[in-house]
Amino acid sequence: MIRKILFAMMMLWGGTATSQTIVDYDFTTCVNAGYIGNGAQWDPYQLDYGHGKLSFTEAEWQKIYRRLDFMRPQLMRVVHNTAELMQGGRLDPMGNFDQVRHILDYCQKRNVSVIFGDWGWGLADAKTKTFSRRKVEMAADYVTWLVKDKGYTCIKYYNMINEPNGYWSTTEGDYELWRDLTRCFYQRMKHNRMLQSVKLVGADLAIWTPAEVNWQRKAAQEIDFGLYDIHTYPSKTTVNSGEYSRIIHAYKEAVPQGHKIVMGEVGLKFVEPADSLYQQENLRRAAALPYASMDDSQMFIFDYMYGTDMADVLMQTANSGYSGCVAWMLDDAMHSAERPDKLKMWGFWNIFGEEFFGGGQEKIRPWFYAWSLLTRYMPAGSDIYRTTVRGSASVKGLAVEKDGRRMVAVLNVSKKPQQVILKGQMVLSDCKRFDYAEGRLCLSDARILLPNAEHLTLNLREGHTIDMPGESLIIFNDFNE
Repeated sequence: MIRKILFAMMMLWGGTATSQTIVDYDFTTCVNAGYIGNGAQWDPYQLDYGHGKLSFTEAEWQKIYRRLDFMRPQLMRVVHNTAELMQGGRLDPMGNFDQVRHILDYCQKRNVSVIFGDWGWGLADAKTKTFSRRKVEMAADYVTWLVKDKGYTCIKYYNMINEPNGYWSTTEGDYELWRDLTRCFYQRMKHNRMLQSVKLVGADLAIWTPAEVNWQRKAAQEIDFGLYDIHTYPSKTTVNSGEYSRIIHAYKEAVPQGHKIVMGEVGLKFVEPADSLYQQENLRRAAALPYASMDDSQMFIFDYMYGTDMADVLMQTANSGYSGCVAWMLDDAMHSAERPDKLKMWGFWNIFGEEFFGGGQEKIRPWFYAWSLLTRYMPAGSDIYRTTVRGSASVKGLAVEKDGRRMVAVLNVSKKPQQVILKGQMVLSDCKRFDYAEGRLCLSDARILLPNAEHLTLNLREGHTIDMPGESLIIFNDFNE
């Protein structure tokens, strides 16, 4: 049965014949200026998985740091629960500080901008349409303590209530409740003289279609956001077909002039009928692992395909005018779902693999390298330029420039090989080429991806032809290491 499913998935993508596509990079037309950066969701860890509480060693933190140093994230999202820091009606900022400290230390030292925030649990009661003013003010006091007292100026933005339009949120989709709670937080931040240091980010909507855009428009009129964001978990077919760009464009268009929007949380789910075979396989894999949530896991994180699909998401997001992209999520060990030992498996790894979940889970998964390349070579302050593709709809392109240094990326999300001609009015001298594809990674160790070729001259004026394997990402850049 499994072989039949996998064969059917292969047939969905056609045979093995090679076609030719032209990708044109136009470095005279900027479509997205002042990019903030890419990164991942990095929350305080659960630690107790129903079999005794685990603890971090300094060596484990350093292992994460070394891996992130290759990625070079520029934007990280860190979300916690203020209500869990309440002791006898008072705020205990040291309650989970050891974890928060290690996360923010990394971001502070590496100049990573942080979207800090609150899940919202315990702050509001959707049934009575009320919220705890005291707890919301403590949330503002806590971030004030982190920035002013502890010096974490890396916290640039604050997200009050995760995905408030969802039935699963603490506000259960009640706009007025969320608005009033957020205004309360804003006023406390103003009282604390924090609004120059930390901007509100929102509306943090979970979206699948343009249907929620009116919530964002209304919020923009009633709340002073410094940065806008949405979350989305599109289906593979939605992304690969390009429909994803049309959906997220609606939210970009609703952003007030002079403001930016980022994708604050993103991953892929197989929710469309066209992806039903993938979902069957996803559930089979989750059922086969004792610690995988059947309700909320993406088991294709072990496949190269997930890396190219997430690259597709990021490239479309940037080309659509979004200023950053945060992947869900860094590490499996952060969150569980239906019970404490059923993890939400979405991460680049599980740092407690050797200690508890199985040593193989601690290994870096392939999609880390695709996401890292498009994070490392899209540094903060980059500009995105127009890319035009003629030919296969499975081929995508991205053009980036920062301080005279350039990166061009080309992606093939099909399982079918593609012959691609790269064109443009430029010559990229002394550049490096990185190949993300099964069997083509050039690793010096588990965390560092080396160029497949160096000291190249990429003459786009004459056209540069490459043969791309199925499910591959190829990047050329002349950035200094």
